[in-house]
Amino acid sequence: MRRGARTVLAGMLAGVLAVACGDAGSTEVGSPPTTLVPVSAAVDTIVTGEATDPPIAVRVEDALGNAVEGAPVRFVIVRGEGELSPGVAVAGRDGVAESVYRAGPTPGQAEIQADIPSAANVPPLRFLVLAEAADTVLLSIVEGDGQQAEAGSQLPLPFSIRAETTSGAPAGGVRIAFDWTTPEAAPDVPEAEEAPGQLEAGEAPAVAEAQEPPAPEESPESGGALTHDIVMTDADGRGGAVFTLGSRAGDYRIHVFATGGVYSDTLSFSATALASPGGAVQLDSVGNGRLAAGTRALLHGSGFRPVPADNRVWIEGTAATVVSATETELTVEVPAFARTCLPEREVGVRVLVGSDASNGLLLPIEPANQRVGLEVGESLTLRGPVEVECVQFPPGAPLAAGETGDAGETGGAGEPGPPEVIGAATREYRIVIGNTGRSASSRLPLRLTLRTPGDMSGDGPATAVGRGVIDAGIAEAALAGTRRDIGIRARTLTQLVQARISPLRPDGSTAVSAPAPGDTLEYFFAVGAELAATCVDPASTVRGTVRAVGEGVVLVEDVAAPAGGPTEEEWLALARALDGTVLPAVTSYFGPPEDIDRNGRVVVLFTPDVNRLGDGEAGVGGFSLPQDLAASGRGDGELSDPDGGICPASNEAEIIYSVSADPDATLGRAVSTEDLLRETPALVAHEVQHIVNAGRRVPASSTGFGAAEEVWLDEALSGLAEEVAGLAALGLPVGDRLTFDRVSETPEALDTFNAYMLGNFRNLGLYMLGLPGAPTVSTDDLDGVGGLQMRGFGWFLLRRLADQAGGDERAFFRSVAGGGENHGRGVANLERVTGREWANILADMSVSLALGARTLDEGMEGPSGEDPGAPEAGPPLAAATWNATDVFRSLNEATDARSGLPTAIALRAEPLGFETRVLSLDVGPSSVQYFSLASVPGAPGLSLSLETAGGTPAGETAEPLITIVRTK
Repeated sequence: MRRGARTVLAGMLAGVLAVACGDAGSTEVGSPPTTLVPVSAAVDTIVTGEATDPPIAVRVEDALGNAVEGAPVRFVIVRGEGELSPGVAVAGRDGVAESVYRAGPTPGQAEIQADIPSAANVPPLRFLVLAEAADTVLLSIVEGDGQQAEAGSQLPLPFSIRAETTSGAPAGGVRIAFDWTTPEAAPDVPEAEEAPGQLEAGEAPAVAEAQEPPAPEESPESGGALTHDIVMTDADGRGGAVFTLGSRAGDYRIHVFATGGVYSDTLSFSATALASPGGAVQLDSVGNGRLAAGTRALLHGSGFRPVPADNRVWIEGTAATVVSATETELTVEVPAFARTCLPEREVGVRVLVGSDASNGLLLPIEPANQRVGLEVGESLTLRGPVEVECVQFPPGAPLAAGETGDAGETGGAGEPGPPEVIGAATREYRIVIGNTGRSASSRLPLRLTLRTPGDMSGDGPATAVGRGVIDAGIAEAALAGTRRDIGIRARTLTQLVQARISPLRPDGSTAVSAPAPGDTLEYFFAVGAELAATCVDPASTVRGTVRAVGEGVVLVEDVAAPAGGPTEEEWLALARALDGTVLPAVTSYFGPPEDIDRNGRVVVLFTPDVNRLGDGEAGVGGFSLPQDLAASGRGDGELSDPDGGICPASNEAEIIYSVSADPDATLGRAVSTEDLLRETPALVAHEVQHIVNAGRRVPASSTGFGAAEEVWLDEALSGLAEEVAGLAALGLPVGDRLTFDRVSETPEALDTFNAYMLGNFRNLGLYMLGLPGAPTVSTDDLDGVGGLQMRGFGWFLLRRLADQAGGDERAFFRSVAGGGENHGRGVANLERVTGREWANILADMSVSLALGARTLDEGMEGPSGEDPGAPEAGPPLAAATWNATDVFRSLNEATDARSGLPTAIALRAEPLGFETRVLSLDVGPSSVQYFSLASVPGAPGLSLSLETAGGTPAGETAEPLITIVRTK
């Protein structure tokens, strides 16, 4: 019985999947098989390299449940690695056929399918086998023991080991740790062993003895260094690391053992550091003093042989192909080192001629992967599984002369200089990790690995980067008095689609005369405490009095509204403002309402029923209902979907539902008349866009309410509608790089900005503060901060796209709102209008925020500490409506008074250092996570690799994205 195996009884687990597939065959069987019944466990767990015991087994039965003998059963690995034997098994007298699965060398899971090729009518079965890393492995030395080289040089061969399970199978995926001891004192220089004849494969070379110099001084390098402190064994169970000897001569012992919960014996390698090399082979220089992975290099020296095969060249423990040779020059192919994403670093180069080894050189090598070489304000975007596998950050700027001298003003030896010197040469980056997936289910678990030359392991446990959490105080302030209409609209729309309610198609009859002031009107009010509308008839009704009638609006107040509301003059002034500014601005951008009630106006109904939907200070300001476009069954219009249902609670009209004035807070939170009059224009701008958008899509589409724009983009368009109405009220144009001073020149102007546009900036600020994990195109928190963050992201995205498009942006937004001939939705709709891929749009948005917003990791010294040399917000644009950096800076000067949030608004970025580190990320659909990186003078090279959470390259459908922005 194998060790560590665990099985789950088939009768206890419904893990066997019946899959209707199969291919035709020619094998005839006596009794026609109709069913495969699992005999073995549906899920089994074994150790890497071992076999299932008992085998995977099925029973073939006919329609009466009798065993079918002689039926050929095929076993196939449909996912994962490993081997099956046999591939086709013939059912015995008991109808049972079985096959043994042997796991591959690396941990993972395999899915095995059993079917009958000659009986396509028989559904196949699938079994799952989990292969775990062995809990005990045996280690053996492959090569690298007993090497000798001059002190301070890199050994030519790696310390290579092989790990096997107790049954002798390769043990892949095992973490192997390396440790070493150094000579306790500088001993007499050991003599090199007498050079034997030609070295056999795996035999360690010796370096000839030279005159003994004085013992080297102690330094940070005196102890030696390994390229990897931890390695993961490969599919063959192999792993290794290359050792650079310390500056002290003597014997080194390198100890190797399994770690990470796996037991093994401990192996020991020996290496000897000689005082200096000597002998017939001398390596003087290599090309221009640098190597480039995957290219050719020219080695200069002496003692080489003119036949290429007689010379061996080792670069960081890997053999380099010798292309041509003379006695003084060798041309070699530098290894690509492509299996692992390794940083720019120094590597050891050594030539072996027969049994003679040259001296070693340590030379910088430039990896073959994408290298970040950006100027300030430039960005680089990589997407797809291949491009994101490896990115290289070059070493920091060289330390200036004097910065490595005696301790003092410029720092001690090897240390950076004073802050003012460092700051002038520091390169700063924003690294954006994104997921261009579009559906709510396309979350992307990722593993971000950073490696430095000091430790290139990158195989350690990952540190999870948690989702950003908005402080409770910030959330409370953000939700105080906000509208919660997103959830109402979204839930109502979902119910309409699920119930297949038919929209009303206007019959084109003549217009209906508008009501007159003082008239009493009745409307259904179908929203309940669950914040969703219902089509149930009868719904509650609202009786209201017409307070004002304009050219495009009818203002109706519920007869049950509390006392203290607007006066007649105030109602008339509100109607004039809506007619004169709001409606012309919004309809010029998105088009006129469909006017299904044929009165040529939008009704704004002020009713206490909306006040009662509030929850404490988190009130519902107002909303429109898509179901008011549904056929009620009462009117004369047609059903867009003749087979669809009706909604008796539909008002068959364009209606905006608003809170009533309630100065004494009799219905919940207090709503003064002043607040009502100030907030209503922005509410109308927001909701009219919703009404126009739905009216242009729903009645005309064969999918009815299924053609409604996706929630996130519909909300983004309504945020844009508020903005353009506010700019119209201020008399300001788009594309004018507006600063906060421009929109707050007078108290009245500031009031207008606050009423129409502050919400967009505040929502964008909540998005930035909520990183990582702030929602973009979907959220489960529609009624909370998540809904506000989604609004902020969407508004800024649309504003930026329109600014980039140039020309008359009204045509741009009309196209987005209508969705085109096929009523495109969401991301596909934006790709249609812009002609750009979503990955490009998302990356561009990330660059703009990275360049234009201050980050929380910069200290928050205050707005006066701006770097005058910093780039402006976003790449240069032909036109841009806002100087968003300036607006946020001004809002942050007095947060409570200006933004309404008890904190400064800034972009939250996770700081990264120049250190080997592994992070696990869970990136939502169309979401990004920001990181900051500062490369100070003297910083080492850094490699960055993005993979799926399992450590394998991200698949084609994962849609990973990396955008790197140079900010300083």
